[in-house]
Amino acid sequence: MIRILQPEVVDRIAAGEVLDRPANLVKELVENSIDAGATQVDIEFEAGGRRVVIADDGVGMSVADLKLAPLRHATSKIESSDDLFKLKSFGFRGEALASIAAVSRMTLTSRLLGAEQGYRLQSEFGAINEPTPISAREGTEIRIEELFENVPARLKFLKSEPAEHGQIKTTIKALAMAHENIGFSVRCKGQLIFHWPKNQTFKDRTLAVLECDSLFENTYGDLKRESREPRAEILVSSPQETNNVNRNMWFFVQGRWVQDRSLTAAVMEAHRNLLMHGEYPTVVVRLTLPADEVDVNVHPTKSQVKFRDSQSAFRTVSRAVRGVLEKAPWLPQVSAMSSFEEQPQFSLQMPADETPAESLKFTDVALDRTQYQKKTFPAQIQREPVKNFAPQQTMPAFRWADLQVIGQMNHTYIVAQNHEAMFLVDQHASHERVVFERLMESCKAGNIEIQNLLMPLVFDFTADEVEALIKSKAQVEKMGLIIDRMGPESIAVQAIPTIVSESSVSTALKRLAHELSESMGEFAWERMLADIFASMACHSVVRAGQPLSAEEMKSLLVQMDQYPLSSFCPHGRPVFVKRRFSEIDREFGRIV
Repeated sequence: MIRILQPEVVDRIAAGEVLDRPANLVKELVENSIDAGATQVDIEFEAGGRRVVIADDGVGMSVADLKLAPLRHATSKIESSDDLFKLKSFGFRGEALASIAAVSRMTLTSRLLGAEQGYRLQSEFGAINEPTPISAREGTEIRIEELFENVPARLKFLKSEPAEHGQIKTTIKALAMAHENIGFSVRCKGQLIFHWPKNQTFKDRTLAVLECDSLFENTYGDLKRESREPRAEILVSSPQETNNVNRNMWFFVQGRWVQDRSLTAAVMEAHRNLLMHGEYPTVVVRLTLPADEVDVNVHPTKSQVKFRDSQSAFRTVSRAVRGVLEKAPWLPQVSAMSSFEEQPQFSLQMPADETPAESLKFTDVALDRTQYQKKTFPAQIQREPVKNFAPQQTMPAFRWADLQVIGQMNHTYIVAQNHEAMFLVDQHASHERVVFERLMESCKAGNIEIQNLLMPLVFDFTADEVEALIKSKAQVEKMGLIIDRMGPESIAVQAIPTIVSESSVSTALKRLAHELSESMGEFAWERMLADIFASMACHSVVRAGQPLSAEEMKSLLVQMDQYPLSSFCPHGRPVFVKRRFSEIDREFGRIV
C-alpha cells in the first residue's frame, strides 16, 4: 500500500541527506553566515560536534524572516528554477536550518542591521516556538545542542569525538581558505584553536591555515575572454615537499569546497615525471567559471559539482599548476645590483698563453671557493670605471656548474662540493632528466634530430598493435621514430632519435602500441609521450656502475643547469643528496 509520509518523517529523511555528520552542519551554517555578508565568524564546538555555536556580524534577520528561516524550502537566495543556473550564493536550497531543527535543540538569535532589538527563536526537535524579543548584537547566532538525540540510528553511526572534531576542523580550514576576506575564530571545548584575521591575501591565509612554510602561486585564464575559459588560482608546494596521502589537495569551485576526481587528476597530470608513485603534493586550487558553465546542484551537501566542459576545467588546472612547476621557483633566486655609477669593476685578466675554461668576473661565485679550488694561472687585477651599469635579470643563486667535482663514488654518484655543502649526484638519474627534457623540447618544437639506421630494427606485434601504430604513424614520427609496416604482425624502425640508443626502442614501441589502443585525447597523448620518452631516456643514458672522467662529470652538471626540473629524474626520484658541512662537523663533534 502506498501512503504519504508524515512531515516529521520527511524532515528526518532530509536531515539524513544534508547532515550526514556534524561537520556538514558546521559547513551549512558558516555558508549561511557568508551569504549574510559576515566579515567575522566565531565558531565553538564540543562533544563531537553535537553542540555547536556559530555567531556572525552579518546583516541579521527581521522577525518575519526569523519565523520562515527554519521552514523547509524557505530561502532568500532563489525565486525561480532559472536561478539555479546563475547561483552566486551558498545556501540556496532552504533545507539546512529545517533539517537541523528536526534533529536537535536549536536556538536562533538574530538582530537586523540597524534594528533597535533582536529576536530569539527556539526549536525542540522540529517543534518551533514563536520568536521573542531580546537584547542582542547585530548579526546572527545559532546554537545547536543534542544533535541527533531523537535519531538514535544516526547517532550510532557517528565516529569517535576526536574523529568528528578532526572532520569539523578540516571543514573550517576549507571555508577559511576560500574566504580570506572573512575573519575566523574557532574554539573547541572552550579553547581557542584557530584565529585567522580578515582581509588577508589568498597566499597568506592558505599558509596560515595549512601551517606551511612556502607555497608557490600562479593564476591561469581570464573570464573576460570570449572563449569563456575557466580561471584558476593555485598554490602548490615544491615537488621536494610531498605527502603520502592526498589529504592536502584542496579544490574550490565558485568558492565552494568540492571533491572532484578530474581536478585531482589534473594536478597529478601537471606533476608527471616529478613525483614517485604514492607521493602527493600540497596544492590549493580555486576555479572560477561563468555561472552557467557549472552545476553546483548535483549533491545534497553540495560537495560535488558538474562542469559543462570538464576538459576545459581539467586543462586550465593542469596548465596553471604546470606553469609554476616548470619555473622551479623553489630554487633560490638572487638579483644582481641594479646600477653602478663611477664604480670600479674588477676583472681577472689571463696571460695570453693561458686560456681559462670560462670567463670569470669579480662577482663570480668561484672566487668564494678559493679555500679548496686550485688556481693554475696567475691573476692580474685591473681597475676600470664603469658607467651606467645595465641591470641584470634575476638569476638562480645555485648552479650545478658552479660545483667543484671531487670525484666519483662507487662508479654511480658524482661527488661535488661548494662553499657550504657536499653533494652526491646520481649520474644515471641526472643524465636521464637531461635526455628526457631534450627529447620533449625537440618534439614540441618539431625539430627532433634523427639518425637513419643502416639495418632497420624489426619488431613483432599483434595485428591490432600494428594497425594502431600505422594509424598513428604521423604522431609517432614526430617522436623521431620512422616506422613502416613489414607484415601483418611486424614493424620496421628505419630511424630513431639521435640521443637515444637502439636498445631503448623495443621497450618504447611495445609500450606505445599498448597505449595507442586506448582512447587518445590531448592530455592522454602528452602523458603517453612523456612516459615513452622517459622510458627511452632511461635506456639511453649512463648507467650506475659506469666510470666517468672528470670532464664527463663536469659536462653533465653543466647540462643540468639548462633545465629547471633537473633535481628530479623523469620518474620522480631525487637526483641528488645534499649534506651541509655544518651537519658533518656536528657528527664529528667539531661543533655542538
